[in-house]
Amino acid sequence: MLIASLIFGSLICFGVPVGGLIILLRRKRGAGKAFFLGMLAFSVSQLGIRIPVLQLLLPRWVWFHVLQLYPWAYGLFLGLTAGVFEEGARWIAIRFFLKDRTDLEHGLAFGLGHGGVEAMILAGLNMTAGLMMVLTGQGALFPATSQTVLISGLERLYAMAFHVGASLLVMCGIRKKRTAGYLTAAVALHTVMDAAIVILPAVFGAGIAVIELYGAAVGLLTLTAGVLAYCRRK
Repeated sequence: MLIASLIFGSLICFGVPVGGLIILLRRKRGAGKAFFLGMLAFSVSQLGIRIPVLQLLLPRWVWFHVLQLYPWAYGLFLGLTAGVFEEGARWIAIRFFLKDRTDLEHGLAFGLGHGGVEAMILAGLNMTAGLMMVLTGQGALFPATSQTVLISGLERLYAMAFHVGASLLVMCGIRKKRTAGYLTAAVALHTVMDAAIVILPAVFGAGIAVIELYGAAVGLLTLTAGVLAYCRRK
């Protein structure tokens, strides 16, 4: 069962973004560039800036430690900073480096790149390493269970759906020359998506099932909003 879960999770983390890219490359010129820029937007905004600031810089201030005592404030802070950094990076990448390549397919590719590299780094690499450990008889050293691996894989799936939807919202705002409204919507959705990771268990005592269902709902809502924004434009 663990092997099946690891294969399933690895296919989601690597297969979905790569498979989606292959399909989009055959449909629209410039999809590869959009995909790469999506990967770059996540890597710079999160791995290069936000996470180092949260882990290395902010702990030097007392107010940050006090903030962690208040789940509502801390959760919203983490969610808002994630939204501002990632959606801001999305806007910069699309506005200045994609320019006239802002069709629906480009938005899909950008979102798959953004969410795909996140899935690969945060979960996919560990799943692949775990699969190799299990296949070589070292499964006892792998800390996760089949259930946690399966949940992690499904989590990455709806996270990618969210990033595709958010990318479409930001891109649609640029095309319509109504950046402020669409960018604000993407930041707000990102905030409520990530803030719940802290708020739901700490304030409401929610378990993993509730948290994952909430995330899936917001992810699908964001994807739907992004697609509808393009349908309305057309």
